[in-house]
Amino acid sequence: MENGATLVGFGDISCLNASIAEGFPVAISIGLKYEESIVENLLQDEESFHRHMTALNDRLDQLLRLAEGRLADWGYPFKTVRLAAPIKDNQALRELRIFPHKTAATLAGLGWVGKNAQLITPKHGPRIRLGTILTRAAFQTAKPIVKSACGTCSLCAEACIYGAIQNVGWTPGIETEKMVDIYLCNQKRMDFIPTLGRKHSCAYCIRVCKFGRNVQDK
Repeated sequence: MENGATLVGFGDISCLNASIAEGFPVAISIGLKYEESIVENLLQDEESFHRHMTALNDRLDQLLRLAEGRLADWGYPFKTVRLAAPIKDNQALRELRIFPHKTAATLAGLGWVGKNAQLITPKHGPRIRLGTILTRAAFQTAKPIVKSACGTCSLCAEACIYGAIQNVGWTPGIETEKMVDIYLCNQKRMDFIPTLGRKHSCAYCIRVCKFGRNVQDK
């Protein structure tokens, strides 16, 4: 936190059936918030949002390195979950196997998963980038969050111009595909590669979420 993290939590992940977590019962979840003005302006300036997201990943990587150094100094084994890398096609997305940062965050008591399949925190909503370190260090862990606070809200589903968000509430263990058509989302964003040279950042569902949003559209 002293080095710039917005949120830090510790979760007991020993209950999970995940090979990557085997032998590492605790997850350290680190979050960095987006700049509110950049998120609010992304409809007019997607490029600035994309640059901001890249910069946050760099800062998050620095925080993860800092935590790794401290764990190493203390002599605790650890494994860092890599940050999300650009997915080139849907086949690569289908083959991707990574420990979900949002799962660690819910178990660390930082928030729940919204209908857009993003972590939602009470204060910052989905405007958070996450990083995760798995460790054997015996940190005191938080009470996990196991219930969504989205209720009947459907703002994210309505904001998705591709219709990828199914307006389905989260419960622990639900498959992401039942909430969001991630392949449709990925494909539509990849359609911008010929013009942008990269996928479109989109994030419309992040922008409209009532949690963490301090302004309203006129």
